[in-house]
Amino acid sequence: MGSPRTTSRRPLRAVAAIATALVAGVAPLSVAATASASTSTTTAPRASVTPAGLLAATDAGQAAPERVILTPPEHPDTEQSFTWRTGANVTDGQVSIRKAGDTTWRTATARANEQLESAGVPTRTHSVTVDGLTPGTEYEYFVGNGAAVSHTYRFSTAGKAGDPFTFIYFGDAQNDLAEKWTPVVKQAFDAFPDAVGTVNAGDLVNTGGNDGEWTEWFGAMDGYSQSRNVIAAPGNHEYGGDAFLKVWKSNFEYDANGPKADPATGGTSEGELQKAAYEKQMAKALEETAYYTDYQGVRFISLNASREQAVELMTPTDLPPCHIACPNPSALWLDMQSRWLDSVLANNPNKWAVAVFHQPVFSTAEGRDEVDVRESWLPVFQRNDIDLVLMGHDHTYGRGFVNADATDTPGVTTGPVYTVTVSGPKYYELQPEDDNVWTQNGATMVTRAGHTSTFQGITVTDDQIRYESIVAAKWDGESTTDKEVGDTLDAFTITKYDNGEKYVTEDGVAIPAEGSGESTTVPPNTTEEPAGEPADVPLGHQVIGTFTSPTAAEPGPTTVNPSTHVVYVADQASGSKGTVQAIDPVTGEVVDQFDVGAPVRDLAYDATFNGVLVAIEGGKIASYLTNPAVFGTPYIEPIPVGVPVRSLQYEGPTGLVFMGLDNGTIMWLDAEGFDVKGTFAAGSNLRGMRIDDVTGVLYATFDNPDDDSVGLRLYETRNGMNLLKEYTLDRSAGAVDIDMEKGLAYVGHTSTEAGHGGLSVVDLIGDTVTHYAGDEFGGAVSGVGVDAGKGIAYLASTAKSPAPAIVVGRQQAPRITASPVAQYGETGSTVTFSAAALGIPAPTVAWESRTAGSSTWAPIAGATGTSLEVVASDALHKTQYRAVFTNTIEGVAYSTDSATATLVIAGYVEPGTPEGEGDGDGTGTTTPADTTAGGKTLAATGTEPFLPVLAGLALMLLGAGAALYRQRRREQSR
Repeated sequence: MGSPRTTSRRPLRAVAAIATALVAGVAPLSVAATASASTSTTTAPRASVTPAGLLAATDAGQAAPERVILTPPEHPDTEQSFTWRTGANVTDGQVSIRKAGDTTWRTATARANEQLESAGVPTRTHSVTVDGLTPGTEYEYFVGNGAAVSHTYRFSTAGKAGDPFTFIYFGDAQNDLAEKWTPVVKQAFDAFPDAVGTVNAGDLVNTGGNDGEWTEWFGAMDGYSQSRNVIAAPGNHEYGGDAFLKVWKSNFEYDANGPKADPATGGTSEGELQKAAYEKQMAKALEETAYYTDYQGVRFISLNASREQAVELMTPTDLPPCHIACPNPSALWLDMQSRWLDSVLANNPNKWAVAVFHQPVFSTAEGRDEVDVRESWLPVFQRNDIDLVLMGHDHTYGRGFVNADATDTPGVTTGPVYTVTVSGPKYYELQPEDDNVWTQNGATMVTRAGHTSTFQGITVTDDQIRYESIVAAKWDGESTTDKEVGDTLDAFTITKYDNGEKYVTEDGVAIPAEGSGESTTVPPNTTEEPAGEPADVPLGHQVIGTFTSPTAAEPGPTTVNPSTHVVYVADQASGSKGTVQAIDPVTGEVVDQFDVGAPVRDLAYDATFNGVLVAIEGGKIASYLTNPAVFGTPYIEPIPVGVPVRSLQYEGPTGLVFMGLDNGTIMWLDAEGFDVKGTFAAGSNLRGMRIDDVTGVLYATFDNPDDDSVGLRLYETRNGMNLLKEYTLDRSAGAVDIDMEKGLAYVGHTSTEAGHGGLSVVDLIGDTVTHYAGDEFGGAVSGVGVDAGKGIAYLASTAKSPAPAIVVGRQQAPRITASPVAQYGETGSTVTFSAAALGIPAPTVAWESRTAGSSTWAPIAGATGTSLEVVASDALHKTQYRAVFTNTIEGVAYSTDSATATLVIAGYVEPGTPEGEGDGDGTGTTTPADTTAGGKTLAATGTEPFLPVLAGLALMLLGAGAALYRQRRREQSR
């Protein structure tokens, strides 16, 4: 991904060589531009079983179990998964298990997994999940068959929600595992000897297909993995030499409770057929990498954040062909997990939730920024107020929060905590403290450290999570922290009261008492209905606004940042300084600007480096960063190329820069060395150019002198510049941009003649062209920028008629962009639910409610805003709310419902319930005895939860003979 750089990427000394290559390559010749997947069987790992320690298999007939490992099923209080490895000729195996102290063994037959080659030796793993276990109970077991069995090991099943436990969190191990990671593991378990297991944030090894590295990893975990559960998420290095993650899925046995293909996915277009095929394959590919397990009141969620490395894994062998409006597989991969993540968090029956994955939403290392991961998953974490997000990948330490979760009290926040760590010896450089991915995206790093290996001990009790990061090693002597090995690098406490208040407090900062603030957590055990999908509507466009703020003498090239939705308009006037202005799409005001030194001929946003590519009059190309902190800083200094460049575009998947030249040549260059890779004679009237990154199809416009002559051609850049399609348009076709979510091309017309300016919209699937030539669509349109996510096109008019920029929207039924979330409410307090939707025309909103147990929705009088305020009362306990958005298109009304949100009254007691008892979803009052963050041992925070069969009372002594009844908020659900 792109880098948040603040200096030029390419030195000027390369200019001469680049210019020479370009001039030499301008001859208009025709030059061609230059997978399959399988799903492995579900498998898992195993640990050493010999007194001498972990062994690598040396013979296909070896029956002695090795690499025995425990992994948690969805319900680890009553189930346990086991995996071990033998030679490939061993096809039978079983686990023998009994309660510690019993005399009778129970056996369960294991599944023999797929044969693999391990350092040239055929091996296979065996996996089995045993159910029917008793919660909170110690068991002993051994694995094997009649020929050989392992040692006998002991483990304990998970107990009740609220029972305290500790787990250890490791960032990347990856390198020098035997020599430098093994001592870190030992330190971790020495520091936290009662830890029930480990959570691993990917890159467990450097090369997933290297059996020797796995031998070292299991060796480091030997003595721990046989008795404590291992939760692991794959990193990018797990794909090395193992593109289909066969080794990973052989090593670890996790429940297949992850994302599923959307049953509503269908249709007959190429894009719809391909999307359905991808989702079916991705659901299989994500098994045992995206999953969850519920352990003693915590929902642990693993995600698979690798995209580029997972292409083979996610691509079906029989992928249908697609040329237009095709799904972006990486985006779909993240979106499938995002939808599933939203569901498992919204319907989490536990008090706590923790996510683990590899590539971070907020990068800490220089040159890294996982923009797409952040855009897809961060809103879900924030909306559902997850407690901890544990990540790796960047080989640094960083921990922080989103600024919106800050409070007025220094050292106290309210929302999710995001962490990036490394446990192995490989280090990267930290980003600048005052300008980094966190600061650039509305977040704050509280603690940071470079060149420092750590492990984290995380203790969970009923009402608190205590996090401690311990310095484990400083392998290269360049650590940026003065903390010594064994010292605490970072520590904080999360306190969550039963009324929904949650606080994250730094060590030494007093924990706010219950009732100090508002409820921020999402109640458990509320069953919510998802938001509705927008209906399909007839294709049509309308002007929905104008921008009068651009000051360019001749507003021209235009582009859009699809993440921030900021619009960029450049001055193309002869003799101008080529000012590029950033416009807030909500206010229409210019928020920043920079000059490139000469008139701008083309402008194209590129997410790879979070900036714009610029074609500058006089035969120069350059790129500039657009992040507000470094706005206008050159990423690539202006490079003279020796020929006039009219249009340019970077294609990320191939790493090629495409340039349209004044003489009608399309040229493509390697983006790293700027070597000419090919040219193609498109035609002397070539004007605009854009590329679909997914398919490589290039959309080129031509200044057609007559109506109904060719104005748009589609070329397959990955198929010898084959002409895929062409369309006749009204005269004077110019700038172009594309919406590949809907299969639309938007072409501006530069003519100033009445009826010949405006915009042509090409429906690439329906093969129709609609010309919007009314005065309101502008004359002399020289810039077109499309925000596909919103279905909006921005047109720049050099004639400034009717304004410098015109905003055009595609007709859309309301699409929910934010749904209300379930909330706690104290009786008499005001609770606010909010929702939002995008629709064109803009939709109206009306709120509805549904009482507990009812199936009928009733309108709420006067509730017609995007926020709804409700005064909480016992009568509203478990009432659900939703917002209904409606607009009218061509005389037909279209409505879309938001997701539902339940109001839970804190401390609610069902009528007729004896004093001290209450609804399991209502709550009483609990204040942790330890009211200052810090210390390894947490004070007791309350009594045990009720068991359903007892439905009784819990009694705590708080003084001389004083007794208080306390109702736990909920039980661990099945």
